[in-house]
Amino acid sequence: MSYQASIHHLTTGQFLMECLVEGHDLREAENEAIAKAALKSRALPREMDVRHLHQCMERRNPADTQHA
Repeated sequence: MSYQASIHHLTTGQFLMECLVEGHDLREAENEAIAKAALKSRALPREMDVRHLHQCMERRNPADTQHA
């Protein structure tokens, strides 16, 4: 499943980044989001907090729903 995550600095509350991650559940998606943010910002994962995490709807091709 795809999730949209918003990551902030744990102590200052400063916004760090927003990203799209894949995961089987919320916990896995949260861990993936923190890992992405840590790599991008070169900050410590323990100093990050996922403030918003929500599942994204799957996009469907309109051609798949049309009948011939």
